[in-house]
Amino acid sequence: MNQLQKEDPSTQPFILLIEDEDAITRLFLRTYSEFNLITVPNVSQAFEVLRERGDEIGVLLADHYLPDGTGVEVLAWARQKLPHAVRLLTTSHAHLSQAVAAVNDGGISGYIMKPWLLEELRAKLEQSLQSFTMRQREIELLAGKRETLMALAASIAHEMRTPLATIRMRADAIARHWPMLMELYHEALHNGRIETPMRPRRLQSMADSFDTIQQEVDRSNLVIDMLLASANAGQIDTATFAVYGINQCIHEALSHYPFEPGARALVHLEAAPDFDFFGSDVLVMFILYNLLKNALHAVRAAGKGDIHISLQRSIHGNEVHFRDTGLGIAPDAVKRVFDDFYSTKHNGTGVGLSFCRSAMRNMGGDIFCESVQGEYTLFRLRFPDCAHF
Repeated sequence: MNQLQKEDPSTQPFILLIEDEDAITRLFLRTYSEFNLITVPNVSQAFEVLRERGDEIGVLLADHYLPDGTGVEVLAWARQKLPHAVRLLTTSHAHLSQAVAAVNDGGISGYIMKPWLLEELRAKLEQSLQSFTMRQREIELLAGKRETLMALAASIAHEMRTPLATIRMRADAIARHWPMLMELYHEALHNGRIETPMRPRRLQSMADSFDTIQQEVDRSNLVIDMLLASANAGQIDTATFAVYGINQCIHEALSHYPFEPGARALVHLEAAPDFDFFGSDVLVMFILYNLLKNALHAVRAAGKGDIHISLQRSIHGNEVHFRDTGLGIAPDAVKRVFDDFYSTKHNGTGVGLSFCRSAMRNMGGDIFCESVQGEYTLFRLRFPDCAHF
């Protein structure tokens, strides 16, 4: 007997079956009575249970076609609100291609063919519960790491903001007086009080240094802001969400990002019809900052490539495609890029892309990654239609 079956049932997560045929529901309840079970016959009742008891549910098993919708709708919704629950779709051979598409798209953990093979289904339910339980334990461990990171990020922000502000203030003061200093210099040079003049290129370099200082201060502050946002990814306030246009967010992100000299020319924004999303413009800009930072690193490390940003519409929602042709990511790493504290860079924190996924899911969307090592990396930011909100 599996360990999950030996434990006190009151400590086990629930399995939610969404099935409209009474005979199948009765068979399920009778056959798998060793598990904690909840059954509902339609989509609307499934949503009601998930809203009221979602934190108790570890596995969802949904029939493909239901009287008031589809199981895919329920599982896609659960992916946003209960991302760690295992989501399974039951389907017939006639609809197998649609089930495979839903799995490949990332919204569903797997599918089970009808009619059920009862012992195979039991093994699948046990495996799914074990997977959910292990993930919950990982989350508890990661929560401690995130608390440490939050404290560290707050300390870094406190220690760095003051000197950065001082550097900016002093650079501003020198820049304000620079024209007067240059005027006095040229007057002294004209009157013969300076025997050896400075080279014009040296003078221009000194004048340009003020802008360089400002850019470096902005870049440092942005890194601090991104670190704080990433560390607090689990505490996103959805009460402030509103409707924004995606094009404006992209343009603002590109205009405010502190590019190194020549780097902005590597980024190409392809013209496309705008779309609205419900969420936070600040979160979207931080997501874009993270993707820009990673893409520019990949292009710089590869010594080749550029970055393309485009908008796409699909049956699943509106998407922003963020593609670079730099280093690419190894196949094994692609599967883990959104994991907490996982990084492909030796000095990475592993919180940037994790933050991106958390932020997108808080806005009802999601983020996907595909890559061919040495060729390209593509991130797809998917936003649901505003009508759904």
